[in-house]
Amino acid sequence: MRLFAAIVPPREVLKDLTRVVRSATLVDVPAEPRKHLLRHRLGRGEHAAGRPLTVVVGSPELDIPPLELMHIPITGFGNVTLGDSGTLAAALRDEAAAWAPAQVAIAGGTALEFPGDTSVWAKLDGDLGALATIGRGVPLVVQRLGFFVDRRQFRPWLSVGTITDETTAPYLERLVAALEAYRSTSWTIDHVSLMRKPNDATSNDRFEEMERMPLAGG
Repeated sequence: MRLFAAIVPPREVLKDLTRVVRSATLVDVPAEPRKHLLRHRLGRGEHAAGRPLTVVVGSPELDIPPLELMHIPITGFGNVTLGDSGTLAAALRDEAAAWAPAQVAIAGGTALEFPGDTSVWAKLDGDLGALATIGRGVPLVVQRLGFFVDRRQFRPWLSVGTITDETTAPYLERLVAALEAYRSTSWTIDHVSLMRKPNDATSNDRFEEMERMPLAGG
């Protein structure tokens, strides 16, 4: 099975965030071909011809995941046997008990931030120092055990959707502006979730929370 560590925001926070994402509407605005922003950052070639577009809720310009698939990834561990997963979980459990909880909120947004990135992101604000300790700590624990670790840099960002063939620069600008103006209710990150997904699962199958690793005082 495939394992990874993540932070899963409360469901009510995710529901409200998704409401904001779906409310980023365009009214009688030309849906131009992907403009300089998309061509420059994604390296795409030809695009569909422009046409008027009115969106009431949501948009074909963004694939929004179900709430069950929304999380803030910390790092992935690749394919792990059942026996190794127990060893990994025990080590993470011990280390997580020493990390301080983090009080955070969702505030701000961005999109297409690095080569190959196709996501629109909501950012976390608050006790980012404690959150960074968690983001650095999980990979170190796993590396000491000799397991594979996804070496991509931890970012306190949550993907709220991915672009589609219909995505335009004006839509992205409007959506990011809506995220920049938004601030969720705050919550305390008091555990790290160890997530698993069967090797035969499809990309649309939900991950399962294998275990919650309480942080200090949890």
